[in-house]
Amino acid sequence: MHLRARMPIAALLLVATGCAEESAPVDADPPASTPAPSGSAAPSTRELTWKPTEHDPGQRVIVGARWTALASESEVVFEGRGEDGGERIAIPVDEAGTVDAVLLEGDTAVISAGFGGETTAGWGVRVDLTTGQATEVVSPEPANGGDWALVDDSLYYPTLGEGDTLCLATLAVSDGNGEDGWCAPARTGFTNLTAGTHGVGLMSFDAARPVSCRTLHLLDDTATPSPVEGPSDCKGWDVTATDTGIVWSEVPDERRQEVGRFEALADGSQQELGRGTTGSLTPCGGDAFFVRDPASPQDPARLMRWDGSALTVAWQSSSRGNVFLGDPECADGILTVTAFGEDGDQQVWASVG
Repeated sequence: MHLRARMPIAALLLVATGCAEESAPVDADPPASTPAPSGSAAPSTRELTWKPTEHDPGQRVIVGARWTALASESEVVFEGRGEDGGERIAIPVDEAGTVDAVLLEGDTAVISAGFGGETTAGWGVRVDLTTGQATEVVSPEPANGGDWALVDDSLYYPTLGEGDTLCLATLAVSDGNGEDGWCAPARTGFTNLTAGTHGVGLMSFDAARPVSCRTLHLLDDTATPSPVEGPSDCKGWDVTATDTGIVWSEVPDERRQEVGRFEALADGSQQELGRGTTGSLTPCGGDAFFVRDPASPQDPARLMRWDGSALTVAWQSSSRGNVFLGDPECADGILTVTAFGEDGDQQVWASVG
């Protein structure tokens, strides 16, 4: 299962999460298919064809168009697909670190590692899979932990600015040309980076107590976060752009921050998408996906899909009740998802684009 790393930037993120206390009841699932909001395009009828990865579901796997990445704590192995079938490239991480982000786009890849303790500096490499050469990301220097995102050769990742303020670095993976970007104001931070065909999103948070105020943003043309319209003040968690607007999640009960309510803004009309797992929102192939855990012992875990006009169940586990999905992972418009359940684990992939 892939769990996104949560920093010594984690010291800041603790401010955003607050403290969990009592459990609140979970509402029932809405229908598997939700009609399109007024003024949007007709619902899509495209279906996804899911195939097993043929790997141990306990291993983290990311399927791309030309390569499949197999990640352990200490290294990432890339296996060629198609004409590159049989070729294997192993990239070890810094010996003190643990594999975090694994991003794959065509014949290039990016790997980052997180470190424990009070370390502030992080580690990352960009990999040319045609040669197997790995080049360390040194400028701007990565911060320890946090989310990394890649789209169209542009890499986004956290770095530290003056006074250890958290900043957003950008880097062209093909040539390694990086630059410092927007920096969060003092006593604030950001996390939950998403990058897809239609834009880059993030969640910022302040140092308010007992729970911080969270704001959802998309990056503008200058790579500066701009707050989006639609989410309730201070309640947001995930956000990603779509071809008709945005999808986001909110936390209705701060005592259960893993349970979110997902909504979409499509052509100016707001649509309720229902319950889902915060942190799971993943853009892929132009659509947006999120995880919905079982609401009862009879329910499977579901992967929900919003295509800009309609909500559908993209995939569901064979196990029911005590089952959950790992974070979906996208590469080259291909989505990989893993289910862990009492009736057996599953790991499948499908082309979205």
